[in-house]
Amino acid sequence: MATQISILKNTLVLFLFTLTILTKTAFSQHCGFTGCASFMCCSRYGYCGTTADYCGTGCRSGPCSYESGGVGLNAGPRDRIPNVVTTAVFAGIMSKVENGCPAKGFYTRQAFISAAQSFPAYRGTVAKREIAAMLAQFSHESDSFCYKEEIARGRYCQASSVYPCQPGKNYYGRGPIQITWNENYGAAGKFLGLPLLTDPDMVARNPDVAFKCAMWFWNEKVRPVVDQGFGATTRRINGGECDGGSPTRVQSRVNRYLEFCRQFGISPGTSLSC
Repeated sequence: MATQISILKNTLVLFLFTLTILTKTAFSQHCGFTGCASFMCCSRYGYCGTTADYCGTGCRSGPCSYESGGVGLNAGPRDRIPNVVTTAVFAGIMSKVENGCPAKGFYTRQAFISAAQSFPAYRGTVAKREIAAMLAQFSHESDSFCYKEEIARGRYCQASSVYPCQPGKNYYGRGPIQITWNENYGAAGKFLGLPLLTDPDMVARNPDVAFKCAMWFWNEKVRPVVDQGFGATTRRINGGECDGGSPTRVQSRVNRYLEFCRQFGISPGTSLSC
């Protein structure tokens, strides 16, 4: 009888240990959103760890290790976003927004910093290249932060059983990244806890929501490819411009990125175009 009890105890201990490991593994996934412990890196695939597979190429956050040069946007100097996008830097960006722009005065530094830091991956240090790329793409998509809604508005509705289009609602581009399509509004709304599928106009009414949607899109769709260079981010945002689709627009994005790199005193890396 004592032997049976001992076996049961050992089995229970083994079960609880295995459950703990599985739980930790499950919660380590998607660390781009949930973050890792301070001593761990979030890998390009969304797992926490401490080896080169996690902290090397494609590392999203944590004590990532890169060469100072290299192709990727996660290479080179790192700092916290508020230290890079200072009040003066943001004011300089907004000073170029003309008086006739619909979004004049809409986008604020507080909304941008708050939105960025609502994602664990951006609470610590971030590569300055990625910050430059982020601002460059936001700037291009919103025409230098002049617009908060797309000019050529359309329905942008795709059949979906998960995020079906709501009656009378249009899912055209809004915010600094010009988030489009019902699937993106639905997924972003679910993650942020906002009714964006039924009220997509919220993105154009509230600067906090606008930047949070942009950061959701960047973190979910764009950040996994930042190790491939600036050109890869353009392909993720609007692949139709790549491969000769719209060389002028691609170059506009590159020019903006280069300008932010110069402002931050960093090298841009390579693979800038797509």
